[in-house]
Amino acid sequence: MKFNRICGMKKRKNTLLLGLIIGLSISLFGCSGENTKPEESSSESINSYDSEKQLTSSEKIEVEESDSSYDEEIKEGENEISEDDQPIVAVKKYSSEEASAKTSAFLEWAASRAEKGNMAVTDLFFNHGAAGKGDWYAVTEDGEIQVQQPFPDETLPGYDAFDIHALGGVVFYTSLSGVTRYDETPNTQATAAGFHEIADPDYFMHKYLLGDNGVIYELIGTVEEIGSFSAGYDEYADDGLTKPGAEAVENFVFKVSEDTDAQEEWIRILTEEQ
Repeated sequence: MKFNRICGMKKRKNTLLLGLIIGLSISLFGCSGENTKPEESSSESINSYDSEKQLTSSEKIEVEESDSSYDEEIKEGENEISEDDQPIVAVKKYSSEEASAKTSAFLEWAASRAEKGNMAVTDLFFNHGAAGKGDWYAVTEDGEIQVQQPFPDETLPGYDAFDIHALGGVVFYTSLSGVTRYDETPNTQATAAGFHEIADPDYFMHKYLLGDNGVIYELIGTVEEIGSFSAGYDEYADDGLTKPGAEAVENFVFKVSEDTDAQEEWIRILTEEQ
């Protein structure tokens, strides 16, 4: 009986031990299952984040492209406005009275400009002694510009032979007598003397031709180079075809003036009554 009791106790202990092991196994299995799920969830979360990140990046590219396109449209619009705002100089044939009025208006502006620069200015931009019947012209970057047509009824070569015509002109220089603004002295000088007794030889002279195309052409040189009233100009022969002084005048090309204030003022004067 005692042996049986002991055996019974041993059996009970074995049963309890087995139950304990099974319980622990189940518990461990349950923990293992729970740990697996968060890993899957974490993986899904990362994939979801990557997807969102890609989407956001794609959207960002689209926004940047849209902004870039918008900026280009704005720039194009600004260019169109800028071009539309540019004054257009109507192509027309000016009468001598109109040309004189336009030149006088520019001279008034130029006198004020000359005073600021301690210079003198005159509208006697061109003169000559005895000459033939052909038209006088100057060479510019844009081609020949008609300066004078001594015989308007003659075609030597005539108005239509030139694309550009000078409505007038002015000359800026430093006066030997200290005159600033408008200087009447050139009108009292002999043609042969020119500016040689008026302008300071230590400073450059600036001859401006006021084109009917709205452009000012400028010739810069020393008094020795362009001090005569006819320097920078040539005339057609009486046949209206040949140019005896063509080779010499090629050395005096009038450039488009870099004086932007003067250019703007000339355009304003030409367009104010259009």
